Amino acid sequence: MIALACLAAALAIEGPYIANVVHIPVHLTERLSSQDAKTGDTFGFDTSASAEVQGLFLPAGTHGRGVVVLAKSARGPQPGVLTLEVRTLDLPDGKKLAVGLDAGQLDRRIEGDVRQVNGGAANGVPFGASRDTNVVYEKGTAFTVVAPPQPTPEPDETG
Repeated sequence: MIALACLAAALAIEGPYIANVVHIPVHLTERLSSQDAKTGDTFGFDTSASAEVQGLFLPAGTHGRGVVVLAKSARGPQPGVLTLEVRTLDLPDGKKLAVGLDAGQLDRRIEGDVRQVNGGAANGVPFGASRDTNVVYEKGTAFTVVAPPQPTPEPDETG
């Protein structure tokens, strides 16, 4: 099962801002598996298309980083567990931009003997897996991250 950190909590985006976040398509640059990953490992992803965030142009191929929050290999009847959190995109000027997972991205759960993918690149298409299957995301797996919008300037009180 994969549990995800909610973007709203991670970036403290609320109210009108949540509707204005920037959705950025990305893909994994490496394979991730609950069998091999360790809590605290970092993983990489790259943007699949260019985007503009807070007035900054991010070309396709901009690199990002995330962290494995929890990883447990499948054992007997217990399925593998993989909790991921995306954290930053590396801006062209060397700074980092905080990002989070878009709702429903990389969200996998195991129910009975079928693992089902909700949202993300697989669009809810179920595929067979036994209960003792590890969670695996292949290199190139597509998903979406979100970045906070540029804050709306406060109105000038002088009129």
